[in-house]
Amino acid sequence: MKKLTRITGLIGIAACAALAGSALAAPASKTVPFKATYAGKATEKVSGQNVTALAKGAGTASVLGKSTITGTVKGTTANPPCSPFGGPGTIKSGKGTLRVTVLNSSQGCAASAEDQDNIALRGWVQVKGGTGKFAKAKGKIHFTGHYNRSGGAFTVKLGPGTLTY
Repeated sequence: MKKLTRITGLIGIAACAALAGSALAAPASKTVPFKATYAGKATEKVSGQNVTALAKGAGTASVLGKSTITGTVKGTTANPPCSPFGGPGTIKSGKGTLRVTVLNSSQGCAASAEDQDNIALRGWVQVKGGTGKFAKAKGKIHFTGHYNRSGGAFTVKLGPGTLTY
């Protein structure tokens, strides 16, 4: 009888440990709608037909609240009126940071051959990780925007899309 009590006790302890272990496991991921709007300034460095732009802006994102966006994109002016661009960046707030990449299939399109300063922006941002609760974030979010090349001002809208974290 003592053996049976010990075995039953050990099974009970093992079951409790298994339940406790599953309670400590990482919470299930969450998928939420994502929308954001940013405005800021970009500075360009041009070398022949190659363009590198550093963009910094501020705005609001549905998941992050007030936040900033920074990134460096590379593109070319070799294929007017629309030219591909892409590169890495971050979206930061007090709630955490998202690591993003503007996919190289994104485009900047000049208004016309005579007006190369008004650039319509469109493409996709890939979210791959971040900090804090966004460490495993992922998503692919469409964006549109405008860039005034002569003054450096830009506006961009992300979404609607979804973010999983």
